[in-house]
Amino acid sequence: MAMKKTIGAIVASFILLSVGGYLIHNVWLMQDYRAHSELWRSQDAMLHRLVHIYIANLIFSIGAVLIYARGVEAKPWAGQGIRFGILLVLVTVIPNSLVEYVVYPLRHELVLKWIIGGSLLTIIVGLVIAAICQPKQQSS
Repeated sequence: MAMKKTIGAIVASFILLSVGGYLIHNVWLMQDYRAHSELWRSQDAMLHRLVHIYIANLIFSIGAVLIYARGVEAKPWAGQGIRFGILLVLVTVIPNSLVEYVVYPLRHELVLKWIIGGSLLTIIVGLVIAAICQPKQQSS
């Protein structure tokens, strides 16, 4: 795969994860987090460490794009993107959410929202990666 496509897919994935994460956690789930405020760092303390979220998003983006590039097949990109996104959900979103549920005294509704929001975002990321990284001879 061309370096231009690889870098483009990494950048697009990173931006999507960052914006999507903000919308999920800072907009949709803010009330849920306030209900468990004793579990989290203060807003200032989290903002002080925000760079670590961006580093995590970048590492995830690099890994996801490189894995996709190794497994891309000569099939329609949309199906591959959905499949790839679902596989990413199965190895990241669901296990991480379940571990957090065991470790922290969280309501199951919050964990379910993490799984739903994270799954949708991750499947969209898989689709975007597939759209950008599709082989030249493939169309659709």
